[in-house]
Amino acid sequence: MVRNKLRVTASWSSFGESLMGKPLQIFAEGIAEAIKEFCSSMACPTVRLSESRGEVEHVTPETAPAIVKRIAIELGRDFVIEGEGEDGTYLSVEVQDGSLRKLRVKQGTKESIIEANIPVVELGSELFEGLPLGKKFRIRAGKI
Repeated sequence: MVRNKLRVTASWSSFGESLMGKPLQIFAEGIAEAIKEFCSSMACPTVRLSESRGEVEHVTPETAPAIVKRIAIELGRDFVIEGEGEDGTYLSVEVQDGSLRKLRVKQGTKESIIEANIPVVELGSELFEGLPLGKKFRIRAGKI
């Protein structure tokens, strides 16, 4: 990390860089993207995560994907996250085969259910926009 920017250097010195121009660039960009995803997952706002329980300080559309990615690193490709917010808001995320399949948020009598097939590594804040997040959650995560 250099001034909040991730720098990745790949070299195939004396292996015909002039012939490998575009493939080398694609290779380096792929590595940079993978490292960036890993770093973003490690920066999630989880305060404590022990075994299958944890506490998340502030879940927002921006931090929710990082939480899912962090738990994916620890639990693998098939798991469920359930959480309850300070105000009783219920949150559930189901991941199968490395893809988010179902997102459910219930607040009082209002409930949002989103069924999707989005690989965890491609999760962004767009999926979580407009949901009643922005609070502290007690979460449980387990393998399916």
